[in-house]
Formats: sequence, C-alpha cells, structure tokens
Amino acid sequence: MSFWMKQTSALIVAAWLTLAPLAAQAATPPRPAAAAAPLTWPRSFDAATDHVELYQPQIEAWEGNRLSGRAAVAVGEKAGSPTYGVVHFSATGDIDKPSGLVQLTRITIDSVEVPTRPDDADRVRQALVSRLPSNGLTVPLDQLQASYAVSQQLSKAGRVAVRNDAPQILFATTPTLLVLVDGEPAWRTVPGTPYERALNSRALLLRAPGGELFLKAAGYWYHSESAGGAWEVLATVPKALESAAGKAAAGMKADAMLPADGKRPARPPAILFATRPTELVVTSGAPQMAPVSGVSLLTMANADHAVFVDPAANQYYVLVSGRWFRAPMLTGPWQYVPGSRLPADFARIPPTDPKANVLVSVPGTPQAREAEIAATIPQTATVSRSKASLTVAYDGAPRFVPITGTSLSYAVNTGTPVIEVDGSRYYAVANGVWFTAPAPTGPWQVATEVPSAIYTIPPTSPVYYVTYVRIYSVTPETVVVGYTPGYMGVVVSADGTVVYGTGYVYPPYVGAVYYGYPVTYGYGAGFGIGMAEGFAFGFAAGAFWGAASPYWGPYWWGGPYNWNYVNVNQANFYGRWGQGTVTHAQGWNAWTGTEWRGTAGAGYNAATGARYQGSRGAAFNPYSGNYAAGRQGSFANPSTGREGAARGGVAGNTYTGDYAAGRQVAGYDAQTGRVGAAEAGIAGNTQTGQHAAGSRGFVANPDKNNAVVWNNGNVYAGHDGSVYQHTDNGWQKHTPGGWEPVQAGNDVTGRLDQQRQARELGQQRFSGAAQQWQGRGGMGGGFGGRGLRGGGFHGGFRR
Repeated sequence: MSFWMKQTSALIVAAWLTLAPLAAQAATPPRPAAAAAPLTWPRSFDAATDHVELYQPQIEAWEGNRLSGRAAVAVGEKAGSPTYGVVHFSATGDIDKPSGLVQLTRITIDSVEVPTRPDDADRVRQALVSRLPSNGLTVPLDQLQASYAVSQQLSKAGRVAVRNDAPQILFATTPTLLVLVDGEPAWRTVPGTPYERALNSRALLLRAPGGELFLKAAGYWYHSESAGGAWEVLATVPKALESAAGKAAAGMKADAMLPADGKRPARPPAILFATRPTELVVTSGAPQMAPVSGVSLLTMANADHAVFVDPAANQYYVLVSGRWFRAPMLTGPWQYVPGSRLPADFARIPPTDPKANVLVSVPGTPQAREAEIAATIPQTATVSRSKASLTVAYDGAPRFVPITGTSLSYAVNTGTPVIEVDGSRYYAVANGVWFTAPAPTGPWQVATEVPSAIYTIPPTSPVYYVTYVRIYSVTPETVVVGYTPGYMGVVVSADGTVVYGTGYVYPPYVGAVYYGYPVTYGYGAGFGIGMAEGFAFGFAAGAFWGAASPYWGPYWWGGPYNWNYVNVNQANFYGRWGQGTVTHAQGWNAWTGTEWRGTAGAGYNAATGARYQGSRGAAFNPYSGNYAAGRQGSFANPSTGREGAARGGVAGNTYTGDYAAGRQVAGYDAQTGRVGAAEAGIAGNTQTGQHAAGSRGFVANPDKNNAVVWNNGNVYAGHDGSVYQHTDNGWQKHTPGGWEPVQAGNDVTGRLDQQRQARELGQQRFSGAAQQWQGRGGMGGGFGGRGLRGGGFHGGFRR
C-alpha cells in the first residue's frame, strides 16, 4: 500500500465508473433540458402504477449508422415482482466521437422473448414501446463498442491490402527534428529576393544563389552546404534572409516546428533531413533496455517509439505506423514482419505494462480485435443541404488523371479531392461531406448519393481515403453523413490490425503551389488503448518539439487542432461547419446553444444551464517514456441538479522508469439522489517491472435508502433467450420460480462473462474519458514538464 500511495501522490487522477456517468452528463456538449437523462443503467420509465427497466444493450450488428442487438427488460408494478424478457431491437445511431456519445433514434422493437411467461411477450413489448423516449436514448459510445467487440465476428471484407515496405528507420540519442521533403526539393524563386524555396516541404527551406541551404525550425535558423551535409545553427541571421522568409511564408505558410507551447527551446535540436519515407526514433541519451513484466522481451524504456529486443534471437523490433519491423541491430537492415510471425511473447505482454499499447498491433489479441471494430464505427452528422457549400481552387485549369483500375479520374492540381465520374458528373469531399457538380468548377451542392464506382477506388490512389465517407440517409432538407477513421488514414491491414497509411508513396503535385498526399511514415503515428481515451489513433511526432504535422486531405493548416496530439478516432470534422449547417439527431445537438472556447476550452448552454470544460482525447502520445498529462475540473448543471468535481492524470519519467496513472471523482445527482466517491489507479516502474493497482469507492442513495427498484443493473440478455443476472455469488438465471444459480464453466456463463467484462471495460473507458472533457490545468513532475493546450502537459525528454 505504501508503494501505491508513494507513486500516486505525484499526480491527480481521473474518474471512476460509479459516478462518471454523472460527470459525463454535465461535461459533454449539452442537450436541451427536456432531453436530459442519466447515462447510467438500467434506464427506468414509469407510467401510472407500471415500471419498466431497460438494461444495457448488447450490440450484435453495426453497419454504418444502423445498429441492432438485444437487451434485457423488466416490466411490472412498482410494488410487485417484475416480468423479465429479452428485447431484440434495431436503431439508428447518431454518433459524436469527441463527446463519446451515441443517440439511438428510430428504435424498433423487433421481437420480445419472455422465457418464464411466454404469453406476456406482447404485453412487455407494448409497455416498452409506449414508454421509450420520443427523442431516443443517449448511450456512451464506449459501452456499445465494447459490447460489439465481444458479440460480433468481424468480416475481413473491410481489410486493406496495404504496402509494408520498410522506411528508413533512424535513431537519435539527442533532441532531433525530422525535416521531411516530399521527394527531391522542388525549388521556386521567392519573389523580390535572390533566394529559392523548396515548395514541396512544410518546413521553411531556402536556397541561396551559391547553393547554401537555410532552414528555419524550432525558432532557430540553420544552414548547410548541401542537403546531405551537416546542419549548423546561424549565430547571426542576415536581414535579407529574414525578409525572404516572410515573403516565402506569404505564398505558402510554413510549419514553424515549434514545441507545443509555441516557445523556442533553450537549446536548438539537431536536424535530420530526409527526402524519402523515414521514421525517427529518439531516446533520452543512450538506449536503456528494461525487462517487460511476465515475458522474456526487453523494451527500450527511454524511446519515443515502441522498441523491443527478443533475446532468444537477438533481434530488435520497432513498431512504426502500426507495422512491425525487425533488424539484427539498430542500424538495420530493417525488414517488415507480419504480425502473425512475431515471437509469441508479444501477445503475452500484460495489459498493465507501460508498453501495453502495442497489443493493438499484435494480431489475435482482444485489443487488436476491438481496435478493428473502432476503425469501422463512423462519426456521423446531419448536414443541411441548403447551408453547406463548397468552392474548389485549382492551380490553373482543372487537370484530371485516370485512377488506375477504375473508369474514374481525379484532379491533381487542387487540395480538394475532386473525382470525375463522367463529363457531366463530378464529386468532391470537404470536411466529411460529399458534394456534386456538373463541372469541375461547380456550382457544388451537397450530394444525396454517391456512385458505387467511387467506392472501388483502390489504395494505390492518393484519393483512396474518400472511400471512407458515406451518405446514410436523405430528406428534402438534410443528409445524414459519416466517416470512419480511414478518412484520416487509419485502415485495417490484411492481418486484422489497424495501421496508419496505406504504405504507398504518392507523387505530389508541384506547380505554382504544392499539394501533398497521404504519407505513412515520419509523424510517429501510433495506436493506444486506455481507460481515459478508449482507442486512440494519433500522432506522437514532435510531442516535445512540434515536428511537422500531417497536412493532406482532411487535415488543414491553422485550424483549432494540433495534429501532433490529436486522437483521430475522436476528432469531429463536422464541427467546422458551424451552427445551423450541421446538427445531430432531433432533441440532441452537441452544438446548439453552446459556446466553445478553444479546442479544449469551456462552454455554456443557456438552455440547460450546463457548463462544461475540455474535450475528449485532446492529447495523444502512446509510447513516450517520459510523459505526463492531466486534467481537472468541476461541473454543475442547475437544471438537473448535478454537480461534482473530478481530476485526472498520468505521469512518468524515462530516467527512473517510474509511472503512475489513475482516476478519482466525487459527485451528486439531485434527480436520483445518488452520491458517491471513488478512485482507482496503477503505478510502477518500467525498468524493474514492479507495479501495483487498486481501486475503492462507494455509492449511496439517501432518498431511497440505498435501494434500487428491482436490482443493481447487472442484468443480461443471454444468447439462449433467457435473462441472467450477475451477483457476488456468480450467475443466476431467471426462471418461473425466481432467480436460480447457474453452474459455472459452461458455454452460457462463458459468453456472459465476456459480456460482463466488456460492459465493465466500456464503463471504465467512458468514465475516464469524462474527465478529459472537463480538463483544465495539469500537474506533474518528471524532467522538463510544461503546459500543453487544454491544460494537460508533457515532460520532455526531447528537450
């Protein structure tokens, strides 16, 4: 216990499951007061003397924005014994990933089974149908997703034949910036100066008449005799160079490659210049190897990527963009290793290990399977057909080239993906919305359907990512649209693990302007799984130095997100359209009446009185050894009576290997009378493998003498049509004679245990994420800690 207290004393921890639904209700972008409802289970509906309880749904099918599954239900008089049944339902899911919520609307009760009283099936169905809220049910996305991962056997149809050619993998032991050029530098004269700029790089790279190169990065000017030469910091910057830099930036904004705090670091980093696919791995000093608990592997504890050694074969393994590469030494040669050929110990890495995020990239693990599911779930929105508009800019006249393997062509000289179906039909995607026009120059209007030929675009095409944007339904005024993470480069490989990028190298367009296409390497793309963020797909590059951000396709310059940190699985591009253009389902609108203050700022809704702070998944860095991120905040909603406080964080240090993470929350709900407090966490040392975990908490209801109407909510709809509940003594089945014990160790209890674990996991993720929405301010130690956007922080070994 002393170890636990010692480790957790350095950080403030996030929310635990019992009360986080209360926090989430106030912290999420609020809904109208009439729609306010607790996010806990079961959901209760009363009418006259009858009482209906609907238990947490178990999802069996999920296609786009349509879901179906089953749920246990109880119906009866409030003072009497309930009748239990299994409800089979289908619904439309309106999904908002940043808030982690799904609004289930158009709920259809397909059938009801009442094993103990078959004649009551119709009565139970009618009771439920008559009492379901007209605007549907708001359900945490994490709960639905975890349930779906257990019950659904995934099809391999959505897997992609990606390329896995090994990039150049380089290691550095001092702070280093990777400066990428999209092929050999394409030099263009900077008007009014003797300098030329390399147009096909987001960095500000200039060339003097004599061939000397100049680079501005991290607040410093560097110079080199050639691209392959050494880069040195300029002691004195000529005024002509600064003037040329200003004029060059006026034509195309450069990436300053500054740290996240926007300040120039005290010491200039080294420069690594690359013109081909390259990934940079940085360690804080010489590589430090540490054992991985429970297996024979060693891990590089002070690296910003996942690097392992298999002592049995004396081979190094590094995880880059979701792909494994192997070499006999750090200098290479590196070769791709299919996940199925990894040493068996990779799949045995304990989920509590600091490097456990790599389990997402090990085929066959529960983490890999759930990540595959997460990659199939769309962000959805309802778009006004009259208010959404598009203008496409071309570099000169529109120029189209064929898309190999299709009858389609795409425009190469624009930053907007424009696809020619035939001479009178053109389609384009902007911010997750499809548009159509009779000519490449417009006029563009919101599309109501997309030709099926577009969805045959292969991954060899640079506009492949548009195939992950769909139209689900249409009305005279609106369209319901959605995109899955593939729109932002996250796809499922042939072996069933998520990867970033297709692996193909797409030639850029370089004319008077530069349009780059998706790249797979160079940005530290990685995947994580955690209680706070659920599944995170994001970029860790420049976590401390602000290295170049991905900028192709749906990404954009100067927007509210910092893509070095974004969790692309929880980003919502539809928010860019603004109020009135994009909404969610009727009665639940994450933007209506809200005031946003920054990406992770505060908001207020006058209609409900709810105040909230923060945003979900604002930061992402899955592999850094020396790291810390934290959130804290309070919430209140006068109209619902909910109030509470929560704090959360994670911290670590590459030099000592110490880490700690956890959750803590307290709250009160005036509507239900529930009060409580809880905390949980884990702490340990990456080098010794020692760790400890624990949790404790309580929940009570003073108004109801701590009693629920019929049970504690642990009720499940079994695959066999019966209703089960889980108690401290194991599983029980509801029979005509009441609840009877079920023998453990059979197929039925095995499936029920899986659903129970998934339910708990979904609740934990949703609870942890709730604290990120409220985050303001961070705290922690470690070497070189500093503030991040929205209040989190990272301590920087790259400093």
